[in-house]
Amino acid sequence: MVAALDDTRVAPSGLPLEVLGAGVAFVASAAATGLELASSPQDPPSGLLLLGWPFLAVVGAVVMDRQPGSRLGRTLCVLSLGSVLAVAWTLVRYDGLASAPELARASGELAALLGGALAVAIPWAIQAPYAHRAAVALCALVGLGGLAVLGARTGALPDPVQLPGWVAVATGTVGAWALVARAARTAGRVVRRRVGGVLATLALAGSVVALAWALGPGVVGYYATGGTLVVVAVAIGGLWFGSAFRPLDEHLLDLGLVLGTLLSAVAAAALVQVGSHLAGQESAGTTTVFTALLTATMAAPAALWIRRTVLVRRYGSGVLAPEDVAHITAGLHSKTQPRDLLDQAARMVAAASGCRDARIVLGEEEPALPDGWLLHPLVVGGDRVGALLIEPESPEGPEARQQRVIAQLLSTVSLVARAVGLAIEAEHARRDVAREREAERRRVLGDLHDGLGPALAGMSMRVQAALRTSTSPEQAALLTDLAAGLAAGRTDLRRIVAGITPSHLDDGDLEGALAGLVESFRGSTDVPQVRLRLDLAGAELSSEVQVAVYRTAAEGITNALRHAGAAHIDVSVCASSGRVVVDVADDGTGGPVVPGVGLSSLSRRAESLGGSLRICADHDAGTTLHLDLPYEHLEPA
Repeated sequence: MVAALDDTRVAPSGLPLEVLGAGVAFVASAAATGLELASSPQDPPSGLLLLGWPFLAVVGAVVMDRQPGSRLGRTLCVLSLGSVLAVAWTLVRYDGLASAPELARASGELAALLGGALAVAIPWAIQAPYAHRAAVALCALVGLGGLAVLGARTGALPDPVQLPGWVAVATGTVGAWALVARAARTAGRVVRRRVGGVLATLALAGSVVALAWALGPGVVGYYATGGTLVVVAVAIGGLWFGSAFRPLDEHLLDLGLVLGTLLSAVAAAALVQVGSHLAGQESAGTTTVFTALLTATMAAPAALWIRRTVLVRRYGSGVLAPEDVAHITAGLHSKTQPRDLLDQAARMVAAASGCRDARIVLGEEEPALPDGWLLHPLVVGGDRVGALLIEPESPEGPEARQQRVIAQLLSTVSLVARAVGLAIEAEHARRDVAREREAERRRVLGDLHDGLGPALAGMSMRVQAALRTSTSPEQAALLTDLAAGLAAGRTDLRRIVAGITPSHLDDGDLEGALAGLVESFRGSTDVPQVRLRLDLAGAELSSEVQVAVYRTAAEGITNALRHAGAAHIDVSVCASSGRVVVDVADDGTGGPVVPGVGLSSLSRRAESLGGSLRICADHDAGTTLHLDLPYEHLEPA
């Protein structure tokens, strides 16, 4: 407990002194400003010139509160004493608090010194330039220029010295900014853009104040000076704490579009004025204003369209359209590989976010990250389903806008990844079931081929031997019936074996599977003659089509054996012009055929593959089973 109390006393060691110093600077600056405001009955009061200085102390206190020891915070607190310096100089020059013109004159005498101090100290506090003699020389140049202006305006130096003094201040300031920009060039993107924003803010503020005093000394100058300094203080604080800075060319684009809109309105108004003058109309003020407003209103949508188009080309559309997601998920029900869908979704993400490339990796484990890539976890319902890998265009990472776009896309991409992951799991499960079925099929085939088949053959041989040695007519008749039953059993066994898809089809060998099917019926006297004619012409048939062709041939042969009483069965399989035709013809009894379970299943399979199955039966010409299917051309592996 004692150690904890000691820690609470020691932890904020430097912070109270810094905050106290900032408070003292603010009180002193605000007191000087308030004293001048209270003693100046003029309208506007002369204290407006000093209004912005206390805000520097406020911003400095906030900076040091959040970042103790900040060089920028301390610099702002010191600079806030500029109002104290202005009041002190006024007291010395005019023996007391001066009127508005006298304060303006005294502030003008110090303008070069105070302005130079602001313009050099703030950038150097944010990004210190290289420590070499050039920095000292430039600082000395700004100080000497400010003293020259002070001496010329107080009469200590000839008045012509004032112009070279201002030139020296401007030259030293620009040189100091060049050193700051050079030092920031090797820093990160955030530092570079922060420094650029600070320099642009100071340059714009100096231009506004100079223009205001050149066009309207007095009231306009008072308000411009005080208001600009307030804006500078707030802007510096915002730039210091900000990190999502847009590229400079985007600001230039916005400025150009605004200026273009205003210039179009001014040009339209000028044309109305010229037209009114040429037409001899004296008053066209209302028409001119209305024309300018109408032109600006019409030009604004065009400017916004240009801006949106430029940003989309740079950063992408920013959204995955519903039709894009529907297209990806629809592929889950087709023959498209699920991993190909992931690549397709990743390409859409890259296009939507404006990144160079993107990848989607499934799984809970964190993948290896290539150099320059960024990883975003994909989470659905608290479970990590994968990761989105992004390769930004810039080696410093994506822009702030791109980061927001990617964050918005993560939920959609997570759902897509989850759907594809489930599809892959379903595919693995289907393959496992197929393997189990294949194992079961091989077991059944082995049992039939190695067990039941030899048993039937052995029984048939024993019956035939007994029949040859039998002397009893009754026993001979019984053995003859038994031999016929065994022959019928062997025929049924062949039919059952033929109905089981052979392993040849697993390797895509349709010709071998059909040849094996026909061969199983040859060499026996108890079955018809089966002939096969193949003409595939090198066509590559999909696995579904191969299974349909084999099952049709097997069903046709089986039906001919069981029902037609045929002496010959002809099987023809031909492929040409993108279609495969199967005909199983027998010379049996023919007649009307009522499709059973097997033929009905084959008909549905043919329709699902885009083909048809027909049965042609004739009392005189037997029965023909006709299958017509389109087939897919598969690229060689």
